[in-house]
Amino acid sequence: MLKNIIPLVFLGFGISCQNPEMPVLMIEDVEILERDVNHTHTHNVSISDTFNKDVTFRCQTTGVTATEGEDFIHFDEVITIPKGETTAQIDISILTDTLMESDEIIWLGFSDPANVRIQDALSEIKIMNDDTFMVNDDTSGYYSPLSYPGKSMVWSDEFNQTSLDMNSWNYETGGYWFNNEIQYYRGGTANTALQNGKLVITAKKETYQNREHTSARLTTEGKVEYKYGRIDVRAKLPKGQGIWPAIWLLGDDMSTVGWPACGELDMMELLGHEPYKIHGSINYGPQGNSWAYTKTTSYSLPASEGDFSDKYHVFSVLWEENSIKYYVDDNLYATYNPSNIAGGQAWRYNHPFFFILNIAVGGDWPGNPDQTTVFPQQMLIDYIRIFQ
Repeated sequence: MLKNIIPLVFLGFGISCQNPEMPVLMIEDVEILERDVNHTHTHNVSISDTFNKDVTFRCQTTGVTATEGEDFIHFDEVITIPKGETTAQIDISILTDTLMESDEIIWLGFSDPANVRIQDALSEIKIMNDDTFMVNDDTSGYYSPLSYPGKSMVWSDEFNQTSLDMNSWNYETGGYWFNNEIQYYRGGTANTALQNGKLVITAKKETYQNREHTSARLTTEGKVEYKYGRIDVRAKLPKGQGIWPAIWLLGDDMSTVGWPACGELDMMELLGHEPYKIHGSINYGPQGNSWAYTKTTSYSLPASEGDFSDKYHVFSVLWEENSIKYYVDDNLYATYNPSNIAGGQAWRYNHPFFFILNIAVGGDWPGNPDQTTVFPQQMLIDYIRIFQ
């Protein structure tokens, strides 16, 4: 619908006032490969018949999901088709990278016609991603065992399939979230991919739905919900000012009792300006009480190990009826139990919970991205396993 409305904005005049004896500008949508080096896309346009005067019109680019200066160089020129000729070529500079990402769209807008009629004022160029490289796809790091004494694996996602298992996962989408975050969460393959046995969530700097950044947020609500057990998640994390990845769980009664009354269990949160440190938390209390009832413990890597973007680590909780223990690479760093619950509030952790995986951009806790932040940023999940 938007593409059908935009032409009148571009043209600034009524089509009905154009001379019906003039030829019609003929344009088409195209798909091109991104490629590995910067290149020029030659966009062909024509008119329906020769004319006895020069034909001119203005052509300008608009990034839809493509970003000016990152994916293409802005073009805004007057094009001339000489008297007696019917074709012209428009050269658009395409900027490339080697990162696996979604396809991107540029619009060519046509306006200010002289001696030609414009009936369709927009032509679409779709830049088809042909990259297979993921940021920092080094598989080194810690691996957790496939079994634990007295426990069996009851569910896992190893992400070895070619697309996300929608029997287990949901996309949560939209642009208005808590904590003053600034991303738009997109569904499908726009910011989510499976590659080389990894789930890849990508945060990008791109304009979409009046937001300047996009990302993805996945949940297992209504599909995979468990109470108690050991949960292992092997992941490599993004970094940078304003980047806020999280691996967490919410109670299955959230839709009826609200947050944080449902209980929240944060296996891992990282603030991108401190890429060596993660936080494990519980949030609880009456509905709508925000962060009044929270317990958080931090874990920092030794300086010799770099940060959480350098290699994979395993984030774990051992969740029992009256205890939740937090681990990084099987190193215990926090234990929460009913004695930690303040203000006479209930222990909210004795009913099923579901998973949430996301990268938030900006927000009250990390602050917004700045000139030092590099995009795109990716969180790579190798596996999620539950043992009971």
